Amino acid sequence: MSNPIHDSSNVQSILDLKDALESLPSTSRLSNSDTEAIYALGHQLVVQGRYETAYRYFSLLTLYKPTHTAYLQGLALCYRMLERYDEALNVYSFLATVDTDNLDHGIAIVECLLLKREFDEAKHNVELVLQYCKENAAADTKAAERAQVLMDLLCAPVQGAQGAVAAGA
Repeated sequence: MSNPIHDSSNVQSILDLKDALESLPSTSRLSNSDTEAIYALGHQLVVQGRYETAYRYFSLLTLYKPTHTAYLQGLALCYRMLERYDEALNVYSFLATVDTDNLDHGIAIVECLLLKREFDEAKHNVELVLQYCKENAAADTKAAERAQVLMDLLCAPVQGAQGAVAAGA
């Protein structure tokens, strides 16, 4: 997702970093079939809810394929499920920079911020996602709907939520 707030030199630096990571000698040490087999194991562990073990597999994968989006997404998900939100935010932010057309990264950032209870920052980020959706007709409509639901949640009156908690107590 293109963010007009980001300085173009910062974005270029990230893209240069991506190119440098992709050219590291370690990226050719494992074959595609090896990395796909490790990914399948990590994915199965995530399905089973064994995030700590899955995290190790995805960490290994991102060591050898540091810019592969599926491996980074797996790592970020493991961080998130292990409640290591700052690490998850770092990975999702990198993904949002190098995979700009996938709005799911921006939404995942918002969700992590919500889990950290950083509501103002979450609201700011969901506004950016919604702005991108308005400016880009080709934007993913399901992601736009998810972003709008998050915005509605963030803008919901606090008194109503407190009243519901009090009524349930």
